[in-house]
Amino acid sequence: MQKPHPDRRGPSSVILPSVQWLRGIAAMMVVILHLNFHTEWLREKVGAASSWFAHVPWSFGIHIFFVISGFIMILTTRSFGEPGAWTSFLARRLVRIVPLYWLLTTVMVAGVLMSPHSLELPADKWRYIVSSYLFIPVLRTADDLRPILGQGWTLDYEMFFYAAFAFAILWPRRTGMAILTIGFLTLAILGRNLDISTPMLFTWTDGIILEFILGIQLGMIYQSGWRLSRPTAVVFVLAGVALGYPEFNWPAVFSAGLPAMLIVGGLVLCPRLEDSAATGWLTVLGNASYSIYLSHTLVLRPFRDVWARLIDGAWSPFMFFVAGVLVSVAVGCAIHYLVERPMLRYLSHRLRASPAPPALPVAAAVG
Repeated sequence: MQKPHPDRRGPSSVILPSVQWLRGIAAMMVVILHLNFHTEWLREKVGAASSWFAHVPWSFGIHIFFVISGFIMILTTRSFGEPGAWTSFLARRLVRIVPLYWLLTTVMVAGVLMSPHSLELPADKWRYIVSSYLFIPVLRTADDLRPILGQGWTLDYEMFFYAAFAFAILWPRRTGMAILTIGFLTLAILGRNLDISTPMLFTWTDGIILEFILGIQLGMIYQSGWRLSRPTAVVFVLAGVALGYPEFNWPAVFSAGLPAMLIVGGLVLCPRLEDSAATGWLTVLGNASYSIYLSHTLVLRPFRDVWARLIDGAWSPFMFFVAGVLVSVAVGCAIHYLVERPMLRYLSHRLRASPAPPALPVAAAVG
Protein backbone atom coordinates (compact mmCIF):
# COMPACT_ATOMS: atom_id res chain seq x y z
CA MET A 1 0.00 0.00 0.00
CA GLN A 2 1.35 3.39 -0.97
CA LYS A 3 1.70 6.35 1.34
CA PRO A 4 -1.21 8.80 1.54
CA HIS A 5 -1.10 11.54 -1.02
CA PRO A 6 -3.52 14.18 -2.20
CA ASP A 7 -5.95 12.73 -4.71
CA ARG A 8 -5.60 14.70 -7.91
CA ARG A 9 -9.15 13.88 -8.81
CA GLY A 10 -10.24 15.52 -5.58
CA PRO A 11 -12.13 14.02 -2.66
CA SER A 12 -15.44 15.06 -4.15
CA SER A 13 -14.90 13.13 -7.39
CA VAL A 14 -17.57 10.53 -6.81
CA ILE A 15 -18.57 8.52 -9.85
CA LEU A 16 -15.32 6.70 -10.43
CA PRO A 17 -15.18 4.67 -13.64
CA SER A 18 -14.28 1.57 -11.64
CA VAL A 19 -17.43 1.97 -9.52
CA GLN A 20 -19.55 1.98 -12.67
CA TRP A 21 -17.74 -1.11 -13.93
CA LEU A 22 -18.41 -2.86 -10.65
CA ARG A 23 -22.07 -1.88 -10.81
CA GLY A 24 -22.30 -3.36 -14.28
CA ILE A 25 -20.58 -6.58 -13.20
CA ALA A 26 -22.77 -6.89 -10.09
CA ALA A 27 -25.95 -6.33 -12.10
CA MET A 28 -24.96 -9.00 -14.61
CA MET A 29 -24.16 -11.44 -11.80
CA VAL A 30 -27.73 -11.04 -10.51
CA VAL A 31 -29.12 -11.43 -14.03
CA ILE A 32 -27.13 -14.66 -14.45
CA LEU A 33 -28.32 -15.86 -11.03
CA HIS A 34 -31.97 -15.64 -12.07
CA LEU A 35 -31.34 -16.68 -15.65
CA ASN A 36 -29.79 -19.91 -14.39
CA PHE A 37 -33.08 -20.89 -12.74
CA HIS A 38 -34.84 -20.76 -16.09
CA THR A 39 -31.96 -22.37 -17.96
CA GLU A 40 -31.90 -25.28 -15.52
CA TRP A 41 -35.65 -25.70 -16.02
CA LEU A 42 -35.06 -25.99 -19.76
CA ARG A 43 -32.15 -28.39 -19.21
CA GLU A 44 -34.42 -30.63 -17.17
CA LYS A 45 -37.09 -30.37 -19.87
CA VAL A 46 -34.71 -31.66 -22.56
CA GLY A 47 -33.23 -34.30 -20.24
CA ALA A 48 -29.81 -32.65 -19.80
CA ALA A 49 -27.84 -32.81 -16.56
CA SER A 50 -27.53 -29.81 -14.34
CA SER A 51 -24.68 -27.45 -15.21
CA TRP A 52 -21.87 -26.54 -12.78
CA PHE A 53 -22.33 -22.97 -13.98
CA ALA A 54 -25.64 -22.77 -12.14
CA HIS A 55 -23.94 -23.51 -8.83
CA VAL A 56 -21.48 -20.63 -8.95
CA PRO A 57 -22.51 -18.13 -6.19
CA TRP A 58 -23.74 -15.41 -8.56
CA SER A 59 -25.67 -13.84 -5.67
CA PHE A 60 -22.32 -12.39 -4.59
CA GLY A 61 -23.17 -9.44 -6.84
CA ILE A 62 -25.63 -8.27 -4.16
CA HIS A 63 -22.82 -7.89 -1.64
CA ILE A 64 -20.77 -5.85 -4.12
CA PHE A 65 -23.79 -3.55 -4.50
CA PHE A 66 -24.09 -3.08 -0.72
CA VAL A 67 -20.40 -2.23 -0.27
CA ILE A 68 -20.59 0.21 -3.20
CA SER A 69 -23.65 1.83 -1.61
CA GLY A 70 -21.79 2.61 1.62
CA PHE A 71 -18.77 3.78 -0.37
CA ILE A 72 -20.80 6.18 -2.51
CA MET A 73 -22.84 7.57 0.40
CA ILE A 74 -19.76 8.71 2.31
CA LEU A 75 -18.20 10.22 -0.81
CA THR A 76 -21.32 12.13 -1.85
CA THR A 77 -22.12 13.56 1.59
CA ARG A 78 -20.10 16.56 2.72
CA SER A 79 -22.60 18.44 4.88
CA PHE A 80 -22.55 16.51 8.15
CA GLY A 81 -24.00 18.45 11.07
CA GLU A 82 -25.45 21.19 8.88
CA PRO A 83 -29.12 22.19 9.31
CA GLY A 84 -31.37 20.53 6.75
CA ALA A 85 -28.63 18.29 5.36
CA TRP A 86 -30.44 15.10 6.34
CA THR A 87 -33.65 16.10 4.51
CA SER A 88 -31.66 16.98 1.40
CA PHE A 89 -29.90 13.61 1.54
CA LEU A 90 -33.14 11.66 1.90
CA ALA A 91 -34.84 13.63 -0.87
CA ARG A 92 -31.98 12.85 -3.28
CA ARG A 93 -32.03 9.16 -2.43
CA LEU A 94 -35.81 8.89 -2.74
CA VAL A 95 -35.73 10.58 -6.15
CA ARG A 96 -32.99 8.20 -7.25
CA ILE A 97 -34.50 4.94 -5.96
CA VAL A 98 -38.27 5.18 -5.59
CA PRO A 99 -39.84 6.25 -8.95
CA LEU A 100 -38.46 3.45 -11.13
CA TYR A 101 -39.05 0.88 -8.40
CA TRP A 102 -42.66 1.98 -7.99
CA LEU A 103 -43.19 1.97 -11.75
CA LEU A 104 -41.91 -1.58 -12.23
CA THR A 105 -43.65 -2.75 -9.06
CA THR A 106 -46.89 -1.46 -10.57
CA VAL A 107 -46.17 -3.45 -13.73
CA MET A 108 -45.68 -6.52 -11.56
CA VAL A 109 -48.87 -5.86 -9.58
CA ALA A 110 -50.86 -5.46 -12.79
CA GLY A 111 -49.47 -8.73 -14.13
CA VAL A 112 -50.30 -10.64 -10.95
CA LEU A 113 -53.83 -9.22 -10.79
CA MET A 114 -54.43 -10.24 -14.41
CA SER A 115 -52.93 -13.69 -13.79
CA PRO A 116 -53.58 -14.52 -10.12
CA HIS A 117 -52.02 -17.99 -10.32
CA SER A 118 -48.67 -16.69 -11.60
CA LEU A 119 -47.47 -15.78 -8.10
CA GLU A 120 -48.41 -17.06 -4.65
CA LEU A 121 -49.46 -14.16 -2.42
CA PRO A 122 -50.39 -14.05 1.27
CA ALA A 123 -54.04 -14.00 2.31
CA ASP A 124 -53.92 -10.26 2.99
CA LYS A 125 -52.54 -9.49 -0.45
CA TRP A 126 -53.32 -5.76 -0.40
CA ARG A 127 -51.37 -5.22 2.82
CA TYR A 128 -48.54 -7.15 1.23
CA ILE A 129 -48.67 -5.05 -1.95
CA VAL A 130 -48.73 -1.76 -0.04
CA SER A 131 -45.82 -2.94 2.11
CA SER A 132 -43.90 -3.76 -1.08
CA TYR A 133 -44.30 -0.16 -2.24
CA LEU A 134 -43.24 1.21 1.16
CA PHE A 135 -40.11 -0.96 1.56
CA ILE A 136 -41.57 -2.68 4.63
CA PRO A 137 -40.41 -6.31 4.92
CA VAL A 138 -43.45 -8.62 4.94
CA LEU A 139 -43.67 -12.36 4.37
CA ARG A 140 -44.96 -13.45 0.98
CA THR A 141 -45.10 -17.06 2.12
CA ALA A 142 -43.86 -18.82 5.26
CA ASP A 143 -40.24 -18.83 4.04
CA ASP A 144 -40.22 -16.02 1.46
CA LEU A 145 -39.45 -12.45 2.51
CA ARG A 146 -39.40 -10.88 -0.95
CA PRO A 147 -41.69 -8.03 -2.02
CA ILE A 148 -43.89 -8.49 -5.06
CA LEU A 149 -41.01 -7.38 -7.31
CA GLY A 150 -38.75 -10.06 -5.90
CA GLN A 151 -35.32 -8.45 -6.22
CA GLY A 152 -36.68 -5.42 -4.34
CA TRP A 153 -35.76 -7.20 -1.09
CA THR A 154 -32.35 -5.55 -1.34
CA LEU A 155 -34.02 -2.13 -1.40
CA ASP A 156 -35.60 -2.89 1.98
CA TYR A 157 -32.04 -2.94 3.31
CA GLU A 158 -31.00 0.08 1.25
CA MET A 159 -33.84 2.25 2.52
CA PHE A 160 -33.15 1.27 6.11
CA PHE A 161 -29.50 2.20 5.56
CA TYR A 162 -30.51 5.55 4.07
CA ALA A 163 -32.73 6.33 7.05
CA ALA A 164 -29.91 5.45 9.47
CA PHE A 165 -27.40 7.43 7.42
CA ALA A 166 -29.71 10.45 7.43
CA PHE A 167 -29.76 10.30 11.24
CA ALA A 168 -25.95 10.13 11.26
CA ILE A 169 -25.83 13.28 9.11
CA LEU A 170 -27.32 15.23 12.02
CA TRP A 171 -23.92 15.00 13.71
CA PRO A 172 -20.39 15.98 12.74
CA ARG A 173 -19.00 13.35 10.41
CA ARG A 174 -16.72 11.52 12.84
CA THR A 175 -19.44 11.37 15.50
CA GLY A 176 -22.14 10.43 13.02
CA MET A 177 -20.15 7.58 11.51
CA ALA A 178 -19.25 6.29 14.98
CA ILE A 179 -22.94 6.31 15.96
CA LEU A 180 -23.90 4.55 12.72
CA THR A 181 -21.18 1.91 13.05
CA ILE A 182 -21.90 1.15 16.71
CA GLY A 183 -25.63 1.12 16.02
CA PHE A 184 -25.35 -1.36 13.14
CA LEU A 185 -22.96 -3.58 15.09
CA THR A 186 -25.40 -3.61 18.00
CA LEU A 187 -28.33 -4.46 15.74
CA ALA A 188 -26.39 -7.28 14.07
CA ILE A 189 -25.46 -8.75 17.45
CA LEU A 190 -29.01 -8.49 18.80
CA GLY A 191 -30.44 -10.05 15.66
CA ARG A 192 -28.31 -13.19 15.64
CA ASN A 193 -31.08 -15.42 16.99
CA LEU A 194 -34.03 -13.88 15.15
CA ASP A 195 -35.72 -15.73 12.32
CA ILE A 196 -37.86 -14.84 9.34
CA SER A 197 -41.08 -15.07 11.38
CA THR A 198 -40.40 -11.48 12.53
CA PRO A 199 -39.71 -10.01 9.08
CA MET A 200 -38.99 -6.38 9.98
CA LEU A 201 -36.72 -7.17 12.91
CA PHE A 202 -35.08 -9.99 10.96
CA THR A 203 -34.28 -7.64 8.06
CA TRP A 204 -33.14 -4.62 10.06
CA THR A 205 -30.87 -6.68 12.33
CA ASP A 206 -29.44 -8.94 9.62
CA GLY A 207 -25.65 -8.97 9.67
CA ILE A 208 -25.70 -8.01 6.00
CA ILE A 209 -26.23 -4.39 7.09
CA LEU A 210 -22.58 -4.35 8.17
CA GLU A 211 -21.60 -4.43 4.49
CA PHE A 212 -22.74 -0.81 4.24
CA ILE A 213 -20.35 0.00 7.08
CA LEU A 214 -17.52 -1.74 5.21
CA GLY A 215 -18.30 0.44 2.21
CA ILE A 216 -18.25 3.57 4.38
CA GLN A 217 -14.87 2.62 5.82
CA LEU A 218 -13.55 2.00 2.31
CA GLY A 219 -14.83 5.42 1.26
CA MET A 220 -13.02 7.11 4.12
CA ILE A 221 -9.82 5.25 3.19
CA TYR A 222 -10.25 6.52 -0.37
CA GLN A 223 -10.79 10.09 0.81
CA SER A 224 -7.72 9.93 3.04
CA GLY A 225 -5.56 9.52 -0.07
CA TRP A 226 -4.34 5.95 0.50
CA ARG A 227 -3.84 4.06 -2.75
CA LEU A 228 -2.72 0.58 -3.78
CA SER A 229 -0.04 -0.25 -6.28
CA ARG A 230 -1.35 -2.14 -9.28
CA PRO A 231 0.11 -5.53 -8.20
CA THR A 232 -1.34 -5.11 -4.70
CA ALA A 233 -4.72 -4.16 -6.17
CA VAL A 234 -4.68 -7.35 -8.26
CA VAL A 235 -3.95 -9.37 -5.10
CA PHE A 236 -6.90 -7.69 -3.34
CA VAL A 237 -9.30 -8.52 -6.17
CA LEU A 238 -8.11 -12.12 -6.52
CA ALA A 239 -8.27 -12.61 -2.74
CA GLY A 240 -11.83 -11.27 -2.72
CA VAL A 241 -12.85 -13.64 -5.51
CA ALA A 242 -11.13 -16.60 -3.82
CA LEU A 243 -12.77 -15.88 -0.47
CA GLY A 244 -16.17 -15.06 -1.95
CA TYR A 245 -16.47 -18.10 -4.22
CA PRO A 246 -16.85 -20.82 -1.55
CA GLU A 247 -20.11 -20.38 0.34
CA PHE A 248 -18.76 -20.72 3.87
CA ASN A 249 -21.25 -21.09 6.69
CA TRP A 250 -20.01 -17.88 8.29
CA PRO A 251 -21.81 -14.63 9.09
CA ALA A 252 -22.42 -12.72 5.85
CA VAL A 253 -20.06 -9.91 6.79
CA PHE A 254 -17.14 -12.39 6.77
CA SER A 255 -18.19 -14.80 4.02
CA ALA A 256 -19.33 -12.13 1.56
CA GLY A 257 -18.92 -8.60 2.95
CA LEU A 258 -15.15 -8.65 3.45
CA PRO A 259 -14.49 -10.38 0.09
CA ALA A 260 -16.71 -7.79 -1.61
CA MET A 261 -14.80 -5.01 0.17
CA LEU A 262 -11.51 -6.47 -1.10
CA ILE A 263 -12.81 -6.53 -4.68
CA VAL A 264 -14.25 -3.03 -4.56
CA GLY A 265 -11.18 -1.74 -2.72
CA GLY A 266 -8.83 -3.30 -5.24
CA LEU A 267 -10.53 -1.45 -8.09
CA VAL A 268 -11.21 1.94 -6.50
CA LEU A 269 -7.83 2.27 -4.75
CA CYS A 270 -5.65 1.19 -7.66
CA PRO A 271 -4.15 3.48 -10.32
CA ARG A 272 -6.73 4.39 -12.92
CA LEU A 273 -7.03 1.76 -15.64
CA GLU A 274 -6.86 2.68 -19.30
CA ASP A 275 -10.15 2.94 -21.14
CA SER A 276 -10.90 0.18 -23.64
CA ALA A 277 -13.82 -1.34 -25.49
CA ALA A 278 -14.41 -3.68 -22.53
CA THR A 279 -14.46 -0.87 -19.97
CA GLY A 280 -16.69 1.14 -22.30
CA TRP A 281 -19.26 -1.66 -22.30
CA LEU A 282 -18.94 -2.05 -18.54
CA THR A 283 -19.62 1.67 -18.14
CA VAL A 284 -22.78 1.34 -20.22
CA LEU A 285 -23.88 -1.60 -18.06
CA GLY A 286 -23.00 0.32 -14.91
CA ASN A 287 -25.00 3.35 -15.96
CA ALA A 288 -28.01 1.14 -16.69
CA SER A 289 -27.41 -1.25 -13.77
CA TYR A 290 -30.41 -0.12 -11.69
CA SER A 291 -32.80 -0.52 -14.62
CA ILE A 292 -31.28 -3.88 -15.54
CA TYR A 293 -31.46 -5.05 -11.94
CA LEU A 294 -35.12 -4.11 -11.46
CA SER A 295 -36.45 -5.17 -14.85
CA HIS A 296 -34.73 -8.42 -15.76
CA THR A 297 -37.05 -10.77 -13.83
CA LEU A 298 -40.06 -9.18 -15.54
CA VAL A 299 -38.47 -10.16 -18.85
CA LEU A 300 -37.00 -13.59 -18.24
CA ARG A 301 -40.06 -15.60 -17.17
CA PRO A 302 -42.27 -14.71 -20.17
CA PHE A 303 -39.23 -14.98 -22.45
CA ARG A 304 -38.60 -18.51 -21.17
CA ASP A 305 -42.24 -19.53 -21.66
CA VAL A 306 -42.23 -18.29 -25.27
CA TRP A 307 -38.86 -19.94 -25.90
CA ALA A 308 -40.03 -23.30 -24.52
CA ARG A 309 -43.01 -23.29 -26.90
CA LEU A 310 -41.02 -22.34 -29.99
CA ILE A 311 -37.57 -23.90 -29.62
CA ASP A 312 -36.52 -27.38 -28.53
CA GLY A 313 -33.47 -29.59 -28.71
CA ALA A 314 -30.24 -30.23 -26.83
CA TRP A 315 -28.81 -26.79 -27.62
CA SER A 316 -31.96 -24.97 -26.53
CA PRO A 317 -30.85 -24.21 -22.91
CA PHE A 318 -27.48 -22.79 -23.98
CA MET A 319 -29.02 -20.65 -26.71
CA PHE A 320 -31.69 -19.50 -24.28
CA PHE A 321 -29.04 -18.44 -21.78
CA VAL A 322 -27.18 -16.33 -24.35
CA ALA A 323 -30.41 -14.83 -25.65
CA GLY A 324 -31.63 -14.20 -22.09
CA VAL A 325 -28.51 -12.17 -21.28
CA LEU A 326 -28.92 -10.08 -24.43
CA VAL A 327 -32.65 -9.50 -23.91
CA SER A 328 -32.18 -8.58 -20.24
CA VAL A 329 -29.47 -6.05 -21.10
CA ALA A 330 -31.39 -4.64 -24.08
CA VAL A 331 -34.60 -4.13 -22.11
CA GLY A 332 -32.73 -2.74 -19.09
CA CYS A 333 -30.77 -0.27 -21.23
CA ALA A 334 -33.95 0.79 -23.06
CA ILE A 335 -35.68 1.46 -19.74
CA HIS A 336 -32.63 3.36 -18.51
CA TYR A 337 -32.40 5.68 -21.52
CA LEU A 338 -36.11 6.06 -22.28
CA VAL A 339 -37.62 6.05 -18.78
CA GLU A 340 -35.14 6.21 -15.90
CA ARG A 341 -32.89 9.02 -17.14
CA PRO A 342 -35.66 11.38 -18.30
CA MET A 343 -37.63 10.74 -15.11
CA LEU A 344 -34.56 11.28 -12.92
CA ARG A 345 -33.62 14.44 -14.82
CA TYR A 346 -37.13 15.88 -14.41
CA LEU A 347 -37.45 15.02 -10.72
CA SER A 348 -33.94 16.22 -9.91
CA HIS A 349 -34.72 19.54 -11.59
CA ARG A 350 -37.92 19.84 -9.57
CA LEU A 351 -36.03 19.01 -6.41
CA ARG A 352 -33.42 21.70 -7.08
CA ALA A 353 -36.10 24.23 -7.98
CA SER A 354 -38.25 23.60 -4.90
CA PRO A 355 -37.66 25.88 -1.90
CA ALA A 356 -35.73 24.23 0.90
CA PRO A 357 -37.88 23.36 3.94
CA PRO A 358 -37.18 25.25 7.12
CA ALA A 359 -34.42 23.42 8.97
CA LEU A 360 -34.30 22.71 12.67
CA PRO A 361 -31.06 23.16 14.54
CA VAL A 362 -29.27 19.85 15.04
CA ALA A 363 -29.97 19.75 18.76
CA ALA A 364 -33.69 20.30 18.24
CA ALA A 365 -33.87 17.70 15.49
CA VAL A 366 -32.14 15.11 17.67
CA GLY A 367 -33.99 15.82 20.86
